Amino acid sequence: MQVDTPVPTENEMRKLMAKPLIKHTDMPQEMANETLEVITMAVDKFQTSKNYEAASLLIKNTLDKKLGLTWHCAVGEGFGFDVTCQNRYLIYVFYGNTGILCYKC
Repeated sequence: MQVDTPVPTENEMRKLMAKPLIKHTDMPQEMANETLEVITMAVDKFQTSKNYEAASLLIKNTLDKKLGLTWHCAVGEGFGFDVTCQNRYLIYVFYGNTGILCYKC
């Protein structure tokens, strides 16, 4: 008896192989890892629908609960930034083609 396994498409393979890439952070390693877990969870949840607003809100609310209030988050493709924030509270991540910026004011 032979079982046919479905072959994943190119887009499905990219999603499976995608890993977040930290472009810049000034956070301590432990905080950066915790923030990266939150970002990965939110982007994975909303990536198929490209609902960046919902992903950004989920990241912000989760970071507010875990690491204190006044977090800001921007999620999208093709944006630049120049922000003023507290020292040691900024992370900029790429997850595939999606850029995620989180910082605390």
